Amino acid sequence: MLFRSFVMAVIFIAPISVHAENHYLVDHIDSIKVNHTLSLALLVKQSVEKYPDYQLLLAMQEESHALNQRGNQWLAGGVEVYVDYKDDFAGSSTGAYEVDAGLSVPLWNWGQRSAGQELANYSELQIAAKDKLIHLEVAGLLRNALWGIKMAQQKLLFAQAQFRFSEKLLATVKRRVDLGDLARTDLLLVQSDMLQKKTELIQAEAETMHTRKAYFYLTQSDVMPEHIEESLNVQEKITDEHPALLMINAILLKKKSEMTWIKSEGSGQPTFSIGGNTERGARGEETVDSITFGISVPFGGDSYAAPDVAAANSEYIAAEVERAHLHRELSFALHEAEHELEIEQVSFKLAEQMESNAQEYIKMARLSFDAGEINLMDYLKIQARSQSAINQLAESTVKLQRNIALYNQAVGVMP
Repeated sequence: MLFRSFVMAVIFIAPISVHAENHYLVDHIDSIKVNHTLSLALLVKQSVEKYPDYQLLLAMQEESHALNQRGNQWLAGGVEVYVDYKDDFAGSSTGAYEVDAGLSVPLWNWGQRSAGQELANYSELQIAAKDKLIHLEVAGLLRNALWGIKMAQQKLLFAQAQFRFSEKLLATVKRRVDLGDLARTDLLLVQSDMLQKKTELIQAEAETMHTRKAYFYLTQSDVMPEHIEESLNVQEKITDEHPALLMINAILLKKKSEMTWIKSEGSGQPTFSIGGNTERGARGEETVDSITFGISVPFGGDSYAAPDVAAANSEYIAAEVERAHLHRELSFALHEAEHELEIEQVSFKLAEQMESNAQEYIKMARLSFDAGEINLMDYLKIQARSQSAINQLAESTVKLQRNIALYNQAVGVMP
């Protein structure tokens, strides 16, 4: 019965409860609460809003708004008002003067306004891609943090079960030493084993608190979902729908659009002006009023715009290179995630067999020890190996679910 209780304590992946918080050896406790109504998807959404990178979206939205405003204007720039006054020389008494006044309006080059509107559209596309990428990044951090808590909790359960077993074994051995059935050296051996298990329990407690604190700093919350298990996604390769590729593709489109915009600017903006002219030849003569029209068209400035075009093209090529590297990295990460999942699936089946054998083996060892057929040292070795096998199944159960989540992360799927 003693070992059966150990088995049940280790192999059952228990949810974190408030009651368990009262049984730690060390007073430093980072509490965490489980909410059965909180889903993993909702947790991602809440955490994204607190994630520092979320501020980038606000800045990108401001830029997109400014690009939209520019692209939707009918004029290529601000209107200029000009006034030109001419008078006779100082000391002259002719009284002649001339006044020119009017407006100068910058015009779009051919295709420039549509290039500006296209740039604004691709800026909005980049914002949507960045939003998805941030959600995926946060989902990856949460997946690692949550399964880190689960793994630490499982190790803690194992350490607690080992310590309780060692305590009870110490009490049993102490009684038998008092009765003269065992030597005092056996008592010292069991005491040393119990102290070792206590040390391991303290370390397991510390690791549990570390994972909880890491989760708190990530989410700014001490509440986690009750269920974090995921279904394995059927997707088997990296597609263009992966948020990271969506982002780099949006960057490429924007870079190309920026290059088109720079080319459309050319050497400057043509301008159209309209105004009036008032002049008088001499004092006493009538003034002559007239209306004026003008247009100016810059040309021959391609060589001056060429450096900006070349710089924009370099940025575009660099983004293409980054995309090629990124696709390779994502494909390799997916391969590794798939490999790890396959290994754990096989390991889980082996762990099931080892756990079944361990249960039978420890029963036989306990009977042999009680009958005096094996000494305490051999019994402790058998116990340690059997406990390790049973814990391996419990850990493999956690790892299997974790690796499913990491595979979904690698393929770019949100919870």
